[in-house]
Amino acid sequence: MQIPRLRRFPDAFCAALLALLIGFGLAAVAQQPNAPPRKVIHDQAEYNAYMSAVNTKDAAARAASLEAFAQQYPHSVVYSDALEQEMEAWQEAGDQEKIKEAAKKLLAADEGNVRALAIVVALDRYSAERGDQTSLDEACLDSTAGMREVPMWQKPAGMIDADFGALQKQMASIFNGAEGYCAWEEKNYSQAQEWLTRAFLLDGTDMQDAYQLAVVDLEMNPVDADGFWYCARAIHLATSTNKGDVASAMTASCRGSYVKYHGSWDGWDALLAAAATQDALPPNFAAGVKPAPVQPAPSAAPAPK
Repeated sequence: MQIPRLRRFPDAFCAALLALLIGFGLAAVAQQPNAPPRKVIHDQAEYNAYMSAVNTKDAAARAASLEAFAQQYPHSVVYSDALEQEMEAWQEAGDQEKIKEAAKKLLAADEGNVRALAIVVALDRYSAERGDQTSLDEACLDSTAGMREVPMWQKPAGMIDADFGALQKQMASIFNGAEGYCAWEEKNYSQAQEWLTRAFLLDGTDMQDAYQLAVVDLEMNPVDADGFWYCARAIHLATSTNKGDVASAMTASCRGSYVKYHGSWDGWDALLAAAATQDALPPNFAAGVKPAPVQPAPSAAPAPK
């Protein structure tokens, strides 16, 4: 059973995820009373350049200044800090390509920066859904690496356990979701279902994973009727975050698939209402969605005598 994949999730969806990843990491350390001591820049010209960049009010200008600083002082004690703040400024300015550039520089300087890797994977998946094959290849490779790195990631100095756990969970969700998306692109439905289910269990507010899990379930042979709950949940998540156009497109495709499978719209409205109040797939959900009776094939007409 085929339903549209709705590859083009809204820009705001990706922007919100990036804001969480970028802003969380900077604020979580800075706000802690046991944060590590400030780094000291001994060269006056370097210090002046850094302070001028970070104090620039306009986001795009601040990002450009921090980018220039990192290029001029690649061995600075605050090189990584400058790239972190550059990403934050580009996020504020709304330039996702520049965020990815800065994140890749950060990864080149610090291969163990799992948060930067998660940002790159999230952006590559976003581009891959718009048909960029290079981004798809990168996302698939990097998500596998991310899955290995998250369990080994050491808590940054100054970050409390609760914040570290929340950030780990968010990054694991990103890597699992990307792994599922890659398996889906390869039509490996069982693997896609497994990875996307893990991602959704980690973050049940992720509309993208919920809908793509629905599509995977309904493209399987035989159809996994659990997909209709994920459809309904994704519609609710889109509606509750003011993405009405996406919710409408999902509703049209999911309801059509439901009618084709079930034989009528009976139960669809109740499913939507229930999914809006449920955070997880109800036990034995699929058993409650009965497929339409198979119609017997018409008897062959008797041959004329």
